[in-house]
Amino acid sequence: MKRILILLASVLVLASCSPSATPVIKSYRLNQVGGLSFGADGVTAELTLDVDVANPSGSRYTLESLEAVLYQGVEVNPFAYLTMRESVSVEPRSEATVSLPLDARFTRPLALLGGGFSTDLADYTADIDLTLRRGSLKKRITKERIPLAELGNLLGQNDKKEKE
Repeated sequence: MKRILILLASVLVLASCSPSATPVIKSYRLNQVGGLSFGADGVTAELTLDVDVANPSGSRYTLESLEAVLYQGVEVNPFAYLTMRESVSVEPRSEATVSLPLDARFTRPLALLGGGFSTDLADYTADIDLTLRRGSLKKRITKERIPLAELGNLLGQNDKKEKE
C-alpha cells in the first residue's frame, strides 16, 4: 500500500510540473447587434461576439465576468464601455465557438457613423477587469491600456490566483 501511495504521489508531482496547455483563440466575428438605443450618454447596444476557441487542456475554462473600457487608436477618451451579460465556458479537450453576450455603450456615436466600427483588435487598447476560472482555480485580471490583440496571450498566463 505504501508503494502505491509513493507511486501515486510521484505521478502527481510529475503531472504538476508539466506545462499546461491553455485555450487558443483561433478567430472571432461580430455575430449580432441588437437593442440599439440612442441617448444623451451615447449609443447602447447588445452585441454577440462569436469566438472560435481550441482548449487542448484537461480543464474547463469559464470566463465569469468581463468589463472593459475600449480606446480606439491613441485616443485618450473612451470609445466604448463593454460588460459581459453572462459567463461562458469552454469544455476540456475541445474546439468550440463560444458566444460572448456583451452590453456596449459607445460614447461617440458620430464617430461610429463617420469612421465606422473596426473589428480589428489591433485598432484598440482597453482597460480590462475579468475573472477567469480554470477548473477550481480562479484568477482575476485587471490591466490598463492593454492592446486587445494581446488579450489572448494574457488569458493563457499562469493559472494561479492573481493578487489584486
